[in-house]
Amino acid sequence: MKFIALSAATLALTASALAAALAGPVDRAQAIAQKFSEASDPKPATKPVSKPASIPARPSLDYEMDMLRRARAEELERQEQGVQKVLTKVAEPAPSVAQAPVAPTAPPTPAAKPQQAPAAKVVETAVSPTPGPPPAPASDTKAGAETAGSGDSRVTVLLVLGTDGKDAAFAPKPDPIICLDQRCWVSNGLEAPARPLPRSEAIALKSSAGATSDSCNSKSACVFRDIAVSPDAQIQVVELGESRGVTSNPYSIAADASCRKDDGALVCDNALVTHEFRIWVVPEPTAQAIGAGALEDAVAEGLPADDAQPANDK
Repeated sequence: MKFIALSAATLALTASALAAALAGPVDRAQAIAQKFSEASDPKPATKPVSKPASIPARPSLDYEMDMLRRARAEELERQEQGVQKVLTKVAEPAPSVAQAPVAPTAPPTPAAKPQQAPAAKVVETAVSPTPGPPPAPASDTKAGAETAGSGDSRVTVLLVLGTDGKDAAFAPKPDPIICLDQRCWVSNGLEAPARPLPRSEAIALKSSAGATSDSCNSKSACVFRDIAVSPDAQIQVVELGESRGVTSNPYSIAADASCRKDDGALVCDNALVTHEFRIWVVPEPTAQAIGAGALEDAVAEGLPADDAQPANDK
């Protein structure tokens, strides 16, 4: 029995070994065949592993500034184009409105003339003009031109006539003018320049009342403003009207540089004093500076010259 059992066990072991031996070569062959089969089979394509995209470098500051300037320039250009379009649209003439057809009118007859509307009349407010001196005659132009000599001095002559002990109530009304050689002057008040006249015309006057707006008619004290005096000038006082005639002989005169303003009053040291009159020859700039009021006060006081001696007639 033991032999049989051992034999059976031996047989089982032998069969198992034989099976393993037989199975060994078959599995190796299959393994080799399988490898060749796997090598010949197409392998699926493998997807390339994508690499992360590289981060672009930041542009330079100059590039950014250039792009910013370009953007601004484009924006300004768009704005200007918009404004130009608006102006063009405004400048375009408005569409004309269709007018209704006008009925044809009959042509005017040859004798018909176009009627003109009467000119509008301008209504002005009447203003009374300020009275001024009467217009000077044509001869004054020549006389005035002679006063502009290169060596002449511009002076204001103050004149006070002497009463010579006569009673003023019975004395004729004075009307004096002054003459320097062949040119005479008619007073025109305290501020306006005296009026020049040729000697022949001045002597022929019967009165100075109409010659200027403020003459010396009926006055014994007068002011002759802005007179031209040449270096060798000689003055004469001529009476018009009732006292008609040449009052004195000629006397040489010149601008008195001593004339000045003293305590508000006009003072001249070199007065021309005769039995018929007294004269101060004040430089015109001094007369303008002291003013018309001081000139009037001086003649009203009689041109005081206590120390002056009467000039000798020539």
